[in-house]
Amino acid sequence: MKNSPIDLQNKIAALPNEIGVYLMKDKLDGIIYIGKASSLKKRVSSYFRKSDDNPKTAVLVKNIHDIEFIVTDSEVEALILESTLIKSHKPKYNIRLKDDKRYPYIAVTLSEEYPRVIYTRRLIENGDRYFGPYTDSNAARKIVSMMNITFKLKTCKKELPIKKEERPCLNHQMKRCSGVCQGIISRKEYLEIIDNAIRFLDGEIEPVVNNLQRMMTDHSKRMEYESAADIRDMINNIHAVTEKQKVYAPIGMDQDYVCISTQGDEAVMLLFEFRKGVLVGRKISIFENVQYHAPGDIIKSFILEYYQRKEPPSRITASHQSEDRATLEECLTRIACQNVRIFTPTSNNDRAIINMMKKNLDIIVAERESHRERSDKNRGLTEMKEMLSLESLPRVLECFDISNIQGKFAVGSMSRFIDGVPDKSGYRRYRIRAYDSSNDPGMIHEVVGRRLQMLINETLDLPDLIIIDGGKTQLARAYEAANSLEVDIRIISIAKRFEEIYTDISEEPIRLQKGSPALRIIQNIRDEAHRFAIEYHRTLRSKGMRESAFDEIPMIGEKKKNLLLQNLKSLENVKNSSLEELINVPGIGVKTAKIVYNYFHDTE
Repeated sequence: MKNSPIDLQNKIAALPNEIGVYLMKDKLDGIIYIGKASSLKKRVSSYFRKSDDNPKTAVLVKNIHDIEFIVTDSEVEALILESTLIKSHKPKYNIRLKDDKRYPYIAVTLSEEYPRVIYTRRLIENGDRYFGPYTDSNAARKIVSMMNITFKLKTCKKELPIKKEERPCLNHQMKRCSGVCQGIISRKEYLEIIDNAIRFLDGEIEPVVNNLQRMMTDHSKRMEYESAADIRDMINNIHAVTEKQKVYAPIGMDQDYVCISTQGDEAVMLLFEFRKGVLVGRKISIFENVQYHAPGDIIKSFILEYYQRKEPPSRITASHQSEDRATLEECLTRIACQNVRIFTPTSNNDRAIINMMKKNLDIIVAERESHRERSDKNRGLTEMKEMLSLESLPRVLECFDISNIQGKFAVGSMSRFIDGVPDKSGYRRYRIRAYDSSNDPGMIHEVVGRRLQMLINETLDLPDLIIIDGGKTQLARAYEAANSLEVDIRIISIAKRFEEIYTDISEEPIRLQKGSPALRIIQNIRDEAHRFAIEYHRTLRSKGMRESAFDEIPMIGEKKKNLLLQNLKSLENVKNSSLEELINVPGIGVKTAKIVYNYFHDTE
């Protein structure tokens, strides 16, 4: 049973001045927001102040019908409890770490007897170790390739040891594998290399090199010079890889940098890990439902999520500061068993690194936007295919529009999209030949017929779908043009008033939902055809007006007309010029200048 406004006010008034976590609920008793407070009474009461014009608060308060709370002994406990409850209940108005299963990961297959380092998009709870996610799939694949070459890891799926009659793969001959299948190194030694590969992916460069040097020395002492040489090559490869990415942090410290970019309801978080002053790794996290949250709050959510699984360094530099910095520091200090401090950029070095991260974020966000646009286009074309019962995706779309004023200067235009993207080199425009009065359906018949006839004559591919800017009448005339040429092609039209889609002249139109990916593509190609038609119509109208005005002036031929336009640039300038200005135009003369001036100024 939902609370009345009076019940809610009484409940707020009764809140204690204690540290704790509050849970706000809607009328269906669902948790819509979870927060922490050093004083539950003061914090919750602040949401209901009339002076608060924060949009997040306004939307949230409108939906609050009940409030519960949990008292804790400290702000650190409240912070941890808040994070745990948010992950458990996923409230509507809290920031959420976005599900990133579609992003690639690097996996170390510890579930296998002889583990491999592989590229994957599937996260399976079977004991394998995962690194990522990576927004750049090519980068993830390159890292996997580099790891396998650097550490000479097994890449095949052969069961080991291989049978006597079975031939080993070529990787060992190419010096890309340690030859574990042939018993050149033992399983124990191979697992030690795998352990080094994991530590390398974790950013522990120096300990890995030290460990490999110890292994190389042991092989040398046992006069296993080939194995020692393989380990030496691993060390050299590691040095080569890390030298390429050396970006130094101040005074060689172990520290992390966190930077954020927000766009709409989504935020991209980038973390750079510096160990011994060298950049050794990065982490990308995607958060959603962030439109009402400050960047510092989003960073706080990331820090809580990330460092519960990984020991924090003593120093973290963030692009934006959280109001809960002191509590966060105390929480991280407990996890790390050492003092952890969170800063905003103060030195030139800090600012340089944050600026570098912002450039990386710009690229990541652009890649995500491009990926989202491609996905939207694919969804739109798929929706179109299903809506029209097509056999395949309509990859090539052509749209026709007409522009005229009571039949004068009438033009047709055609825009062309491939895979949902404008193909501007394929746009065409048509000057109407068959009509000198307003007849949009007839003009559609003409331009569609001319387009299809050209494609037939040139033996070019037909588009997958033709779209007409207009209603049922225009659609019927377009089909007439196609049928007269015996062309079997699907044609639809879109009527502007209600954005209705006519798919057949004998059926009722379809109204797609606002925001439909298919509707967006149809609207975009229609708008492009309309823009292209208007531009051509204006050009012809301007040219026609100019030509008609000059044609009516006696004794002014093509040569004089061109001289006036070349020197005065436009018909409007000719009209507004004084007699003296016209006389001064080279090649015009006094007599012609007087005729032109008198014509436009109606004087003798």
